[in-house]
Amino acid sequence: MIATEFEHRLLNVRSHYRVSPWISPRADEAPLLRSWQRCRDAGMREHESVNFELVGRAMLAELDDEWGPLVRSARPETERLASAVGGAGGVVMLFNPRGVIIDRMAHDSVVHPVLRLATRVGMNVAERCVGTTAPGIALAEGLPYLVGREAHFFANLRPFFCVAAPVDGPRGERLAALDITCYDNVPGFDVQTLVQDAALAIENRQFVPGDERVVVHFHPRAEMVDTAHEALLMVDAAGSVVGANRSACRLLNQPRGALLGRPFTQCFDRRLGALFGASLRRQGGDLVEMHSHDGLLVMARFESAPRGGTPAAAPPPSPNLAGLAPGHPAAGAPSEAEAETRLRDLELRAIHAALDAQGGNVSAAARRLGISRSTIYRRLGTPATGH
Repeated sequence: MIATEFEHRLLNVRSHYRVSPWISPRADEAPLLRSWQRCRDAGMREHESVNFELVGRAMLAELDDEWGPLVRSARPETERLASAVGGAGGVVMLFNPRGVIIDRMAHDSVVHPVLRLATRVGMNVAERCVGTTAPGIALAEGLPYLVGREAHFFANLRPFFCVAAPVDGPRGERLAALDITCYDNVPGFDVQTLVQDAALAIENRQFVPGDERVVVHFHPRAEMVDTAHEALLMVDAAGSVVGANRSACRLLNQPRGALLGRPFTQCFDRRLGALFGASLRRQGGDLVEMHSHDGLLVMARFESAPRGGTPAAAPPPSPNLAGLAPGHPAAGAPSEAEAETRLRDLELRAIHAALDAQGGNVSAAARRLGISRSTIYRRLGTPATGH
């Protein structure tokens, strides 16, 4: 692709920034230009057609074995995101580092048929397969990106509009990319902020305490602790930082690589040795003040594994909600109305217990209970998302 072709396509891409007020011009177009050039260098030509092949069951089973834990960890965020954007015909997807779709959430009744075909779990939409896309740039460049219309390398993908953000692990390893894609439609609301916030929340869910590690939650504003915007450090039993999220790097003004391996006492005026083996899962007033060595005052909460390690999962509730007894025989025979009320209460308690045990994953809770996802949504009075 020669320079004049670059310039012509960039003019078309820039014109799309005027489509919706929330889309702002990008100061750095280098990631997009690099993606186009990689496609060109790989022998791709923009008028070639991209086909979306069938996905075999064996491949789906392999994906679940390898990526199932990450998918389940991210599900509370992907389900919330799908509920938020589903009315606009968007599909929420999680990609592994190879560009393969490992999870998908959508209201399929309003999703364009072409988009349903292109977004099946197991589809490989890496740059080498489908050219320039937002998840491809997010995975390659490690930054959120928007690709719509002319920004796609291949002409037959230009009806697609996608926004993606990378998902990194506590040590900075690339875990996934989170994406919202629409077809022949640009949402009228700020999709990019929604994707970035959800990606941050998924990253934060990877900070899990254990027998040999403590998670430190902190922020200058107390109300921001335990939100998607909190800062997180993971510290091992030797007192060294072994994980840091993006907010921690910004607040401490250090790249992640400089924080990893650093003694916690070189970051803050507090020692963590006494915290290991003690349960610090308190409620309410568990925040303490800490000063960074640059003088920043933050409010912090320290989270370690309960004594004896991670507790075993709670036993599953009865899989048949309709079979739950409305009352104990010793209480006497309740009236029909009382029996119905007690049954509803027991059903709700079983649903909430299953959701808690599965980390908010509605699909897993439904399987655990032996009921459908729609039944859970009806009982809870919340809208369902297709999957």
